[in-house]
Amino acid sequence: MKKEKFISHNFGEEPPKNVIKFANLVLGGAAVACSGIFLYFFYYYNWTHLRHFTSPTGPVLYEDTPAVGAIMLLSSLRLNSSFRINLALSLLTLGISLYTTEIVLAISDSALLNNAYDRDAKLYFQSRDTQIEKARTAKLAKQFGVDFDVRDRLEVILDLEKQNINAVPTLSPSLLLKEQNNIVRSEIAIGGDEVLPLSGVANKVTVFCNENGEYPIYKSDEHGFHNPPGMWGGESPVDIVALGDSFAHGACVPSDKNFVALIRKHYSATLNLGIQGNGPLTELAILKEYVPYFKPKVVLWFYCENDLDDLHTEEKSLLLMRYMNETNFSQNLFVRQASIDQALEAYAAAAKNAKMLSKLIGRAKRTDMDLPGLINGLEGVVKLGTLRQRLGLVLGSVSIGGDRGIPEKDKDLVLFSEILRQAEAFISSWGGSLYFVYLTSWRDYASSATVNKRRDQILTLAKTLGICVIDLDPAFRAQRDPLTFFPFRQDGHYNEEGHRLVAEAVIEELSRRPALSNDDSKADRNDSIWSNRDAQYSNH
Repeated sequence: MKKEKFISHNFGEEPPKNVIKFANLVLGGAAVACSGIFLYFFYYYNWTHLRHFTSPTGPVLYEDTPAVGAIMLLSSLRLNSSFRINLALSLLTLGISLYTTEIVLAISDSALLNNAYDRDAKLYFQSRDTQIEKARTAKLAKQFGVDFDVRDRLEVILDLEKQNINAVPTLSPSLLLKEQNNIVRSEIAIGGDEVLPLSGVANKVTVFCNENGEYPIYKSDEHGFHNPPGMWGGESPVDIVALGDSFAHGACVPSDKNFVALIRKHYSATLNLGIQGNGPLTELAILKEYVPYFKPKVVLWFYCENDLDDLHTEEKSLLLMRYMNETNFSQNLFVRQASIDQALEAYAAAAKNAKMLSKLIGRAKRTDMDLPGLINGLEGVVKLGTLRQRLGLVLGSVSIGGDRGIPEKDKDLVLFSEILRQAEAFISSWGGSLYFVYLTSWRDYASSATVNKRRDQILTLAKTLGICVIDLDPAFRAQRDPLTFFPFRQDGHYNEEGHRLVAEAVIEELSRRPALSNDDSKADRNDSIWSNRDAQYSNH
């Protein structure tokens, strides 16, 4: 009697040896991968405690499951060849499906969440534009009937120089900070000491950003901020001071069209201390350096949804942290404007002459893939980071020092809470009131999947501290199409209509305070000054 051959369910005959070897390789590799996952989590979460689980599901999912999986996969190598082949095929199908989904989600999230960074580089700072991108932007603007200025900021500055106008790009503290060995220091030194200027060059023609078609070009005030001349002169007291980042600074609209300028039309004694790139710690520093000279009745703290990201960098600056940790610390910037101007102009000139304007007016957030960025991106894909985030399976967090009970993202929130508490107490010391204005963003309306989930936390925090809150989201959602308040319906700062909407909402809230009164004649005078001064430069 002939010996019967083993008949495989899938192959109809005994599987080829190379197929069996491949199945064994897949199962063995999967077992090694499961073992590696278990050892990774055991090392970081149980051995070194560098990380900790934020949910009881974490140990079951990331330690118990891969350990059991490794044992079962190794055991499967003793089963018949048909079962091993089918199991290997199933694992390969599952793996390909998971990583295909991860890559698609990662690319999608990158295009959506990093669109602001790309816009910073391509539209806002205009420092790394390509001819293709310029053409794309101009084509998009043309659909809205806008003739878009496709020059980058360096080209604008050079064209102004041909008209004998010495100009600089907008400067900010964030652009002057350099990180080394996890410590952030200012690149500016005066008299051998580290100094972090908190504004731009004073009385200087300044080229701002272009998101709406034209570059706003203005002459900075006596301390390098974006105000009409004479605001620091002292004819009348300042009633309102605005703090914030690029939104408050006035990006990227004419000087008389940004929301602080529009508030000034209603309350003429309004001083703008907003600077692009600022985070909460820098804003606290500006508050302590400049605002006590005026003791205003109201301080408007404009909060942007990326402020906690900025804070994560700011807290690495020992100098900035002194503003929070030392009650009377000051760099005495108010009386050092001449030396600050000299240092900043030298910094700007060196950057331009060395063809490094992109370093000066670009952000640290780069959209091109350098080696560290490539490695981090690949690591995220290998760990299925985006997919796990979408499924709510990110159940661990980094532990800092001995405090392993607070996730890293919540540590920034704790620090922000202390900054707001100090700001409120500081302003209250002269009888002023702090208003916390929550600025809404393009992502809030572009897709429900991108809504900032920390919004309620931030608003609750401010209210808990007893701070008056102005939430702008209802004002935007009351409009038929909120995306029309952003440049060409794309991610970016507000356009003129967006700035107008913000100003109206803030003015409505402030109008309930009888302590504030209008001075329309002076407001009209300031508007006229802006229009006349800006017209000198915008035509070049």
